[in-house]
Parts: sequence; structure tokens; C-alpha cells
Amino acid sequence: MRQFTSIVFVLAAINIAPLIYSQTFLDGTVQDPQGRAIDGATLTLFRDHGSAPLAATRSKAGAFRFSLGASAAYIVEASAPGFSTLSMPVADGAALNIKLKLAAVDQQVVVTAEAAAQTVDHISKAVTIIDSQEIAQRNEYSLSETLRNTPGLLVRNLGGPGQFTTVRMRGLRADATSVLIDGLRFRDVASIQGDASGFVSTLNIVNLDRLEVLHGSGSSLYGSNAVGGTINLVTPQGGGPVHGDLQLEGGMLGLIRARTSVAGGVRDNRFVYSLGLLHLNVTGGVDGNDRARSSGLQGFAKYSLKPTLTLSTRLFVSDDFVQPNSSPTTSGIPAAKIPNTTIVAAVPFSNGVGTFIPNRDDPDYRRASRFWSTAFVLRQALGATADWQASYQKVHTNRTFADGPGGFGFQPTVSNFSQFEGGIDTVAARLNLRPRSWDAFSAGAEYEREKYFNADDNRLPAPATLSTETNAGQRSHAYYFANQVMLLQQRLQISASGRAQFFNLDRPNFVYKGTANPYQSLSFNSAPKALTGDIAASYFVAKSGTKLRAHFGNSYRAPGLYERFGSGFYTSGPLNAVVFSPYGNPSLSPDRYNGFDTGVDQYLWRDKIRLSGTWFYTRIARITQFDFSYTVVRPDTDIFGRSSGYFNGSGGISRGAETTVEVRPRRGTLLRTSYTYVNANTDQDTAVRGFYRALSIPRHTFSAMLNQQLGKRTSVTVDLYHSSDYYNSLFAAGRSRAYQYPGLTKIDLVGNRVLWQGEKLSLNGYAKVDNLLNQTFYENGFRGAGGTFLSGLRVMFQ
Repeated sequence: MRQFTSIVFVLAAINIAPLIYSQTFLDGTVQDPQGRAIDGATLTLFRDHGSAPLAATRSKAGAFRFSLGASAAYIVEASAPGFSTLSMPVADGAALNIKLKLAAVDQQVVVTAEAAAQTVDHISKAVTIIDSQEIAQRNEYSLSETLRNTPGLLVRNLGGPGQFTTVRMRGLRADATSVLIDGLRFRDVASIQGDASGFVSTLNIVNLDRLEVLHGSGSSLYGSNAVGGTINLVTPQGGGPVHGDLQLEGGMLGLIRARTSVAGGVRDNRFVYSLGLLHLNVTGGVDGNDRARSSGLQGFAKYSLKPTLTLSTRLFVSDDFVQPNSSPTTSGIPAAKIPNTTIVAAVPFSNGVGTFIPNRDDPDYRRASRFWSTAFVLRQALGATADWQASYQKVHTNRTFADGPGGFGFQPTVSNFSQFEGGIDTVAARLNLRPRSWDAFSAGAEYEREKYFNADDNRLPAPATLSTETNAGQRSHAYYFANQVMLLQQRLQISASGRAQFFNLDRPNFVYKGTANPYQSLSFNSAPKALTGDIAASYFVAKSGTKLRAHFGNSYRAPGLYERFGSGFYTSGPLNAVVFSPYGNPSLSPDRYNGFDTGVDQYLWRDKIRLSGTWFYTRIARITQFDFSYTVVRPDTDIFGRSSGYFNGSGGISRGAETTVEVRPRRGTLLRTSYTYVNANTDQDTAVRGFYRALSIPRHTFSAMLNQQLGKRTSVTVDLYHSSDYYNSLFAAGRSRAYQYPGLTKIDLVGNRVLWQGEKLSLNGYAKVDNLLNQTFYENGFRGAGGTFLSGLRVMFQ
């Protein structure tokens, strides 16, 4: 903490120093290919290799102006409906005349790849961008479904809207994917793996500018969990005249959604803001009794204290409720119906035939959750070659579960209760230097404090009362650097980064009633540190439009406090009872990964076609596993007397390829397809004896999206997703088996029409059919929704 305090003090001293700059302006125009002015185009200003957008505005009669505080290199990104997004570097004082193309693949600014603003030509890693226009065209309301078509990424939704959902990258577990909000980590310290998985199902689209997905390791920049990939939710910057939208829709499953957003700027954009509100209500769900609701707020504001100094704040809040179902099971199916093989075909049980019982209605099972994440960021430019930022972020999460005697299978005799509450405070500082036009360097420090609370209560009368409370904490210090050099007229990019993170466990406080505390006599040591490094290189051949790239890095995931000290109730088929058990292992070491990928990006036909291919290889050196089979964790040998729980096990290998083809043959037509091949295996057969293939991961996935403009007022968007067969484990006939589930083919269709168009106001009507072919499918044994229909109206104003 002492070193970090010193860094903050130095940066504060620099801020107070008498630095005087002359204010300049960047003026420009935005035109179509015929030279006609484009009114209302969105323009965003970035400092080249800076850490975040500096300003945003909208063109008036094609003209725009940015206020610049110091001589430096910048990047301007311009976009408008019906045109391709364009990003271009510019020096201050130089007037810009931006001409947007009618039909070409987007050339967007990317922030996540190096935690700094870069044009696509300068990126050495594989990145996917999903902007707000595409989200609206596909009419997605959840983060997970918006991401489903991303190459290398796998979404599992267990039962419909609001139900538990995971996002996995490159054949790895869900905890190997990091979630960021505006570049700052979002995770639930009270979730099982201390990642964002507990809230993925509640991360809905409230007010987003774009999603950026970094493929591959990123722990050197973003710390724990940034292993298989990193998902960055980027908030709209606001700016320009007041603009926004109002959306209302309803449809099958009892779904009603209302969403609104507003953004703008005052005092020549010295103060800019954006705000979004959402309420989603599902009264029926897949089986008619799967209620879910979500209310969200997302806001951003930034004030320019002076031309070189800004203070911004961001808030994201979500309050959610869902009625889950019971998990798939084989209990109740005669053992003779289950083949005596390791691999069993997953056939839903009906009329005495089948091998598993899908999720069934559990009328008194409830999950309520709430999170809020807020951040304050102070940024200052120190002349043309340096800038710094200091930030504070608070993430608070709370989840409660209640389950009673209703429902099928083994249920508690009375309603039991579990609560998980977490808090993370993060203070960080970062210095960015660009001493030469071809060299960009940054270094930073972070201090993070985690607080974890877990309460479990079976709510039985004495003497059968059993309740526990755990209060635990962890502190960490991290120091990191990143450096990128650009040679051969910036065609060759080489970047390197490193990170060191040190952990200290606080002594937890336990309150156990009705059972012994297995952790009471423990002596606590500092958790093992994490050291990571990362190097990437790319070479761009401008004449042929070809970029070659390669990336290598090691990464880690720190064990969550639940994995160290957690406990809970579980249903034991062999014991025919609901059992309480401690699960945690305080001595766990971090998961370790080594990853490499290489690829090529090719532009063709005057940038109307973009081809991208990436081959990846990830070696899992060590990973935290859970044993529930009484084989590794046994009461007679475990030092905590556990019958099931967490342990450090050996890892495995995941390798494969990601390919994407994006085509814009003419104005109003966009076709994008992607294919992913993943071959992932484990070193240990912990889940299913004799089975080493990674669970829940299909070998092949394919997706395609077509957006077609039909005249001036109508557009149609078609989404196709297909995956091959995959496996998941189920306990059947006395032992765990690998159940083989058939692949999923899903087509969504969205039609949109401009019903009324005014100078500053427009009204759109739309309709969507989800799962157009009405396919019956089960994700890990949970039944998904069949064909559903919804329609709505959207008012846009500016």
C-alpha cells in the first residue's frame, strides 16, 4: 500500500504543478461520398494510445468542433446510420474532412486490446466489436444473447430469460472470462469462483455504446480471470445536442420490456452525460411458472475542469428476481433404463423411455439479486507526450436463495435460506507516456480490498437447527506495465506487458450453530502471488490489406473466497437427504494458464470484405476443481473432514480455430459468418471416470447474421446459430456418466420499419421471432424456449 500511496502522491503533485497550455480546436466536417453534409453524425475523440475517449459530439449540418487542451496525436471515430464507421489519426489544429463510405467494413477504434485507444490497423490481438446499431438491429436485451454469435465464445442459458447463464471462451471454464465496465473489472467476490458468472444472467442491455471482446489472455492488463477472453461493456460518452430513444415491447413468455436513454452535452460539451433505464418483466417463462424481472439503471457524466483535466463518474445498478427450476436428474429412472456405458445419449424421459429427466418446475425456489457498480476517474494531459489517470471503483453484490418443500425429487422439509454478499473497493493509478511517435509506454498500480459474507440456515426447529455465517476478506496489491513500439512506418507493431499481484488473506470470522467449524483452528498465510507476462506482434501490409499477428501470454485466476471458505446445502441422492457441507479449501493456489494464438486479417474488394482467422492453443497448468464423487475429497482423508469440496487439480489443453467473414457488398447489406473449432480435454477424469473431454463444449459452432435494407424504411435481420453435439455429466445408476446432448440450431428473425420520420423525431415499429424453426432443445439438460414472438415500438429523438 505504501508504494501505491507514493504513486498517487506523485501524480497529485504533478496535477498541482503550474502547467499552462494554450487551448486549440479541432474543426471538421462529415460528408457522404458525394460531398453532401451528414447531419447528426456521431464523432468521438480519443488520445492516440490514451486510456479512454476524451470527448464526443454530433455534427450540425455536417460540421463539428472539439476543444483540445495540449498538442498531441489524436484519433477521431465517425459514424452515422447507413454508413460504415471510420477511424483516423489526426494532429491537432488540422481541419478534418471526413467522408464516410456507403458500403465497407467498419474501421473502429478499439480500447480493450491494449487498454488504450488504437485504430484497427494497430491491434496485435484478436478483437470482436458489437456496436449499439447491431444490438438494435438484432433486438437483443441480454448481454449473453448479444454475445452468442461471437467466434470462440460459448453461451449456456439454463432455462430461459433470467435463468443462470454462463459465457465461456476458447473451450475454457466460465471463470476464465473477465467482464469489464469501461475498462474496470466487474465481478462478484461472493460468487463461487469470484468472477462475474453469478450476474451474467442479469447483465441486460440498458445503455451501451458497444461491446468489445478481447480473445485470449489479458491478465497482464486486467488481472484475475482474464484468461480465455475479456468482455468490455463500453458506456456512451454523451455529448452534442440532446438525443436518445424510448422503447416498449411485449410478447410471448409473458415478456414486457421498457427501456429509455438520453444523452447530450452543455456549455460546448464541457459537461457531457448519458443515462439509461430498463425494466424487464417475464411473467411466464419457458414452463409458464418461471417468472423473472429486472430493473436497471446505467449513467455516465464527465466534466472538464480545464482543457487538460477531466473528472468522470459512472453508475450501473440492477435489481433482479427469478424463479429457477430444479436441476436435471436421473433420480426416478430405473437403473435398468440407463446403459452401462460411460457415454449415455441424452434422451428426455417420457412414457417410460429416456435417460434423464429435464429441469422441472420448483414452485417455491427463489433467487433475488442486486448489484451496483460505481466509478470515479480523474484524467489529466501533461503536454503532448504524457497523461495520467487515477480511479476508484466500488462493486457491491448481493444474492439470496430460498427453497422449500415444493417441487419434485429431494426437497428440504422447510424453506431454507442462503445469502451471498460481496464488496470490492479498487483504487488505481496509471501513467501513459509517448516519448516518441513510435513508442507508447504505460505503468500503473492497483490496490484492491474484497469483503465476503455468506449465511446458510436450514430453518428447522431445535435441536435440528443448523446455521452458519462466514465473514472473510482479502487484500491485493498489483503493479503492471505495457509498452508498444511501432516500426517501419507503423506497419510493424510489437507490444509487451507484465503484471505482479500479491494477495493477503484477512482472518475470517465464523459463526456456526448445529455443526462443527472445520476452519476454526487454521493458521493463515498470504496466498501465493501471481506473475504474468504478455507479448504480441503484428505486421500490416498496406498494399494487399493483410495483417499478420501473433500473441503469447500466461494468465491466472485467483481462487474466490467461497472456494476458500464456502459451505452450503446440497441434495444427496445416495443419502436421500438434504446435506450441509463445508466446501472451501483455504490453501488453494491460483489457477495457471499458458496461451498462444496466431492469425491473419485480410481486407478485399476495396474494404468491402474482411476475412479473419485465428489458431489458438491454451495449456491449463493448474486449475481449481470440485469433487463430489467421494474419490479425491473424502471425510477419512481430508484435513477439514469434508465429503466434497475444492482442491487444486491438474488442468488440460484447449486448442482450435476461429474464423470470421464479413461482407458489405453494397449499401444496406451486411453479411457476417463465423466458425469455431474447439478441441478441449482435461488431464484428470474427476467429473466422469474414464472421460477426459471438456464438458459442455461442442467441437463445432457456426453463426451467421444478415442485415438487409429493403427500401428506405424497412430492414430485415436474420441470425443463425448452430453447434454440434457436446457432453455434460449426470449421476446415473450409481456413478457419474457423460451425457451426450444433441447440438442446437436456432434462427432468429427481426423486421424493422420506420413508421414516421420527422426532422428531429422518428418512430420505428419492429417484430421478432426467436427460434423461428421452433426447435426443442436442452442446454445441459435445461429446456430452452421454443418459437416465440414479440413486437414493439421505438421512438428516437435528436
